Amino acid sequence: MDCEQLKSSVLRWFGREIECHTSERDALIATLPILKPNGDPIEIGVEPIGKQQWRLSDLGDTYSTLYLAGVDLPEEYVRGQEFRQIIEAHRIQDDQRELSVETSASELIDTMFDFVHAIQSMLALQLTVRHEQPSRDFASIVAKFLAEQHVSFEVPTHIDGKTGRWKFNFVLNHVREETLIKTLSVGNRTQAMRRAEESVFEIRDVEGLRGMVNAAVICDDEGDREALWGPPVSRIFDGYNVPVYPFFGNREKLIQLARKYPA
Repeated sequence: MDCEQLKSSVLRWFGREIECHTSERDALIATLPILKPNGDPIEIGVEPIGKQQWRLSDLGDTYSTLYLAGVDLPEEYVRGQEFRQIIEAHRIQDDQRELSVETSASELIDTMFDFVHAIQSMLALQLTVRHEQPSRDFASIVAKFLAEQHVSFEVPTHIDGKTGRWKFNFVLNHVREETLIKTLSVGNRTQAMRRAEESVFEIRDVEGLRGMVNAAVICDDEGDREALWGPPVSRIFDGYNVPVYPFFGNREKLIQLARKYPA
């Protein structure tokens, strides 16, 4: 094999690996064989904006991924500064939701790969976050309760959504349409708000792939933790019709859910 044959082989492989489909607004969405840190492929939106002019976007994925990874860009001095440096270096337009660049038709491919490189650099910021370990294994406490109630359930490795793979603690199943369960145990109100927002995002993301799903949250309200799930947090779940079951404060309601899924 010589250099030309090698280049030809690489180009054929790359062409086979690229997937492309049309979005609701008639833009193209290209799924590239270039990966995020979690192993998922990067998707790029491509749409015409004028004669021989194109707009590329990250479809809002970068901000949502960093947020869910705990990178709070407005408050993160070092990470936020690095994020902004990448924005400036690659001349990216940023509306705080979606990242985009504009380019001519002649420079479309070069600009796309430069944009993808920038996205990879931004997403790598999540690898610098040190996640706090939960103070206790609340999911095991809930699992013991479900077993005592003779509930039919599974512990999934992950649940696929439209933009990522998400951790749900249990899937109640067997006798009726399954219900996805997330268990939440936090140490302060800030964590409660963040976990509530993350949970709603993940449930909505699964719905983006599957359509309407049954999902619920079981929250750890033992002792002083009860106050952490007050009205500000409840409104997040209520706004998206996500049922919340306090584990200690409303056991009867939780038992009623459990009885719908007998083993």
